Amino acid sequence: MNDRYPTGLRALPAGLSLLLAAALSCMAVPASAKPQPPAKNTAKSGAKAPAKPAARPAAKPAGKAAVKTGGKSAPSPTRNAPAKAAAAGVAAGAVAAGTAAAAVGHAPKGEPGLSAAEVAALHQHAEQGEASAQYALGSLYKRGQGVAPSAETAAQWYEKSAQQGYAPAQSELGLMYANGRGVARDDAQAVQWYRKAAEQGDAVAQNNLGLMLAEGRGAAKDPAQAVQWFQRSAEQGEAAGQYSLGVMYATGRGVAEDVGQALRWFVAAAGQGHADAQFNAGMLYAEGGVVDRDMAQAAHWLEKAAEQGNAAAQSNLGVLYANGQGVPASDEKAARWLERAAQQGDALAQSNLASLYASGKGVERSLSQAYFWMLLAAGRDSSLTAKRDSMAQPLSAAERARTERQAAAWKAKPAP
Repeated sequence: MNDRYPTGLRALPAGLSLLLAAALSCMAVPASAKPQPPAKNTAKSGAKAPAKPAARPAAKPAGKAAVKTGGKSAPSPTRNAPAKAAAAGVAAGAVAAGTAAAAVGHAPKGEPGLSAAEVAALHQHAEQGEASAQYALGSLYKRGQGVAPSAETAAQWYEKSAQQGYAPAQSELGLMYANGRGVARDDAQAVQWYRKAAEQGDAVAQNNLGLMLAEGRGAAKDPAQAVQWFQRSAEQGEAAGQYSLGVMYATGRGVAEDVGQALRWFVAAAGQGHADAQFNAGMLYAEGGVVDRDMAQAAHWLEKAAEQGNAAAQSNLGVLYANGQGVPASDEKAARWLERAAQQGDALAQSNLASLYASGKGVERSLSQAYFWMLLAAGRDSSLTAKRDSMAQPLSAAERARTERQAAAWKAKPAP
């Protein structure tokens, strides 16, 4: 089986480093820590009109499963975002969601659009002091549905509703303070509003409050308390809470390390479409050890995450197809997944794709393409310099110069 993969494409078991995204890097925080869009709405709530998002993991030393927490080491916030993780059997890669996960928000139920008359009626009810209408109106302004988008106006309506004790509005207001959208960023205010909603049973707020406590944002760092809130969120079926709880079990933060429990919660969130949880579940199955190694399950979950644009999952899935591990061997599918990850800037995938072009497996042999992808990979990973130089040797000076210009102009493409 191992003789199927091209030179430079490492087999899965070798050097498998499990990066479960550092959640907190991705949490409700990412939007404020980095210029990213605010956390996505992903909660469930009866009358609260919430929806669910996705999140990410944290890194541990190779040999032990590392939990995704933000792309690298704490649980990720309620907004499910792609996180980054180390690629299996290749070099460590970034995990999705987040991408580290960002704090989650509520997504309204029902039809996406409202007529002008319906918006006017909602506005009237909100002006009359109806908390649910104020919350709904704030959500329209947040999304720009039926009205001009305005984070500031959204925050004003959320606050009116939150002051009346409406949990979904309290949760959304906390998210806006955490991300600095529509209001000045204020972690203490974020924690205050998350806590009010969490104590009323809002699963999204419970996860986001846990994220703040896990990282010590707006309150003293308290991983044990964070675990309690993640547990409450997870038990209500909130995918982001399940993911965050899995990260804590995988990393032993605030709770005894338990990879079996981590896998249980990752699988629960993965089943709801959480990309980072899918990636982590796949990596844990590929790693084996505490849990039985199961390459078919590893491939199943990595493919789910890969289909959502997770570059690390795409890279690892390409290796599985090249080696025929957990899936029927297919050089063509290996090349397809490696290219998708390589286009997103994954250095490991770029290196492996270069090897495929050099050998002509799964793609038409092209030494210039091999050099192109290895140039990009070596630009991110200096350990690949020797391979880059060896791939340049068969090319003419003109071919090298042309390929180097192409590589210099190349830009990574975000996941679709």
